[in-house]
Amino acid sequence: MDEVSEEIIKGCVHNDHRCKKIIYEQYYKKMYAICLRYSGDRDEAKDILQDGFIKMFDKIKQVDSAEKFEGWIKRLFTNHCIDYLKSAYKKYIKYESDFNEYISDEALYESDTIVFNNAGQFEISDLMDALNKLKPDYRIIINMYAIEKFNHLEIADKLGISHSTSRSKLMRARNALKAILLKGKH
Repeated sequence: MDEVSEEIIKGCVHNDHRCKKIIYEQYYKKMYAICLRYSGDRDEAKDILQDGFIKMFDKIKQVDSAEKFEGWIKRLFTNHCIDYLKSAYKKYIKYESDFNEYISDEALYESDTIVFNNAGQFEISDLMDALNKLKPDYRIIINMYAIEKFNHLEIADKLGISHSTSRSKLMRARNALKAILLKGKH
């Protein structure tokens, strides 16, 4: 992807519609993919995407340099998706009551080393379909941890849950994802 120039960013700060169109066209597909990965629904992803671009253009003056723009916009859209889903799916996100107190800390730490055996045998489309079938709170955790590379402390802080709940939900999300993938193979 071509880097956005300082002039384009300055143009957006000054509300130049041509510059906004350039950024929109350049990043639409990539940001849509992030929104779809979090929402699991094409229409909802489009709504999140449009709101995300509005938010991005409001905050574009925060960009330090053109070289940092792509990382900045990805983080902004990721955070926007998380915030949106956190509020939209609040009824699905169960905090401490969802944590199984009988799971030992060692089991939780070991769960981070679980890898999907046979992962190489699944197409990307199979994985995306399986992610979309997960409960919203599981999908959020998988996205944040495995794709966006947030650690459990960051996830806990962002979602307002405990560190142990983040670990527990990740373990459950991985198991659910694995079950969906394996069920689809048979």
